[in-house]
Amino acid sequence: MVGPLLGRVPAGSGKESYGILPAGKRRYGPIRERRAEILFLAGISALLVLHALSFRYTVDDAFISFRYAENWVEGRGLVFNPGERVEGYTNFLWTALLAAALRAGAEPVLFSRIAGIVSGILILWVSFFYARKRLANRSATLLLPVAIAANGAFALWCGAGLETILFGLLLFAGVAVASSAESSRVFALASFLLALASLTRPEGVLIYAVVLFDRLALRRIRARCALPGALVFVALVGGHEAWRIAYYGEALPNTFWAKTGGGLRALRRGVFYLARYLGPFGGWTALAPLPLLFLGGIRRWERTFLLVLSVYLAYVVAVGGDSLPFYRFLAPVVPLFALLAVSGLGRLLGDPSEKGGARLAALAVLLAVPLLNTFGGEAFRFLAEDRDRVELHWKAIGRWLGEHAEEGSSVAVTTAGAIPYYSKLPTIDMLGINDRAIAARRMPEMGRGIAGHEKHDMTYVLSRRPTYILHYPFLIPEPVFWAGQFRTPWNRGLEELLENETLNREYRGESAEILPPGAKRPLHLVYFKRKEDASD
Repeated sequence: MVGPLLGRVPAGSGKESYGILPAGKRRYGPIRERRAEILFLAGISALLVLHALSFRYTVDDAFISFRYAENWVEGRGLVFNPGERVEGYTNFLWTALLAAALRAGAEPVLFSRIAGIVSGILILWVSFFYARKRLANRSATLLLPVAIAANGAFALWCGAGLETILFGLLLFAGVAVASSAESSRVFALASFLLALASLTRPEGVLIYAVVLFDRLALRRIRARCALPGALVFVALVGGHEAWRIAYYGEALPNTFWAKTGGGLRALRRGVFYLARYLGPFGGWTALAPLPLLFLGGIRRWERTFLLVLSVYLAYVVAVGGDSLPFYRFLAPVVPLFALLAVSGLGRLLGDPSEKGGARLAALAVLLAVPLLNTFGGEAFRFLAEDRDRVELHWKAIGRWLGEHAEEGSSVAVTTAGAIPYYSKLPTIDMLGINDRAIAARRMPEMGRGIAGHEKHDMTYVLSRRPTYILHYPFLIPEPVFWAGQFRTPWNRGLEELLENETLNREYRGESAEILPPGAKRPLHLVYFKRKEDASD
């Protein structure tokens, strides 16, 4: 197929080479083919944009990064609360980009959505042309952007406000460059890309270790060729680590202490997390073709991607998965899944001239199965509920607090994203993501609850004397308190407030009418407010 496209001269002409045509002839094949590819990718990119925007979703956790970036730009430091140096984010490079956008006058929600979608589009193009170069069956490469753009997890996290897809872009690009690195210069480029990935998400350090092992242990490059790249990586990541220790006084982000632990219980939760993605969510469509890679022998670059993907999935299982919708932790490796699946399916397709079109269409439909989750199913219902929580409850509550709280007030919340961001109040994060004392607490039942929602310490929270305690951060039809508001899976420590003497002595229950966007009548927020005569 390649010869005719490039205009191969017939044997005996004296010009037995590719790309040389008889005098007077113009070469149309490659140009037309490249134009068709570009039009195809532009069309799939447009579909990805529509897919991402259809969710109309900004995750609550994104507002944590927005708050850090805003405080940084306004001169209060890279902090959640002024005067408290706690690293409650795990996306330094993303937060830095947000800060730069804020300084330039951009609105953070819109900028984060654009940056995520642009990262997703770049992944489509980079992965396609990488596959175009690597796969023998070029028709099979058409499956790759279809599989990526149709994946609900990938599309959702393009526009959800977090660093997920930027990390995926840097991860894929770094591994792709490393997979063919045979010189110090190429490996240095791979190291630079993976260093940026590590500054975007700490998992990048693990991926770089895997890539370095793959390059050295399998003798792809010599140690002296890897040394310049390793120095680049250490300079960037090590420099950031030195700054982290100097600024926050910790070698790891506070989120590590707040979310990890639980041993075998967390491991079991991680196994179920991965199983639900591969099963009901439809990730099996990418997993099932992987055995086809071994037909005719697995290639070196395939082995690199397989090794990286395997270690990353083991990491996700080990940390117990994630609590956010549409499998956030797996979205960055959707392109790796898809590339390996397409490589395997390319061998199944065989000769494209023999009914390859029908096979290609059938496999494209198969790989698009995860698209069904965009329109229904358990994952979609959970997403719809979470979207309402952010848009109809937490944003409205945060704005109300910002308008009505007295000067010098503070608030204690379980949901530490949109409410603190819009209220601008000093905030106690009752789950410990942005609070060092709660994050450091040992929990005997760690691993049994919702990932990232297991640590609590109500005695400590009350000792901080917050002005407001939002035990139930939801708007309800009537201003009533009931026991169910304290017995919730997202913060099991709230039940300790039911019979707490300090709460009863120093706080009183209050309510407020709030009209959220789109509501026909006001709803009510019930909360606890510290009494004016409470002893300090």
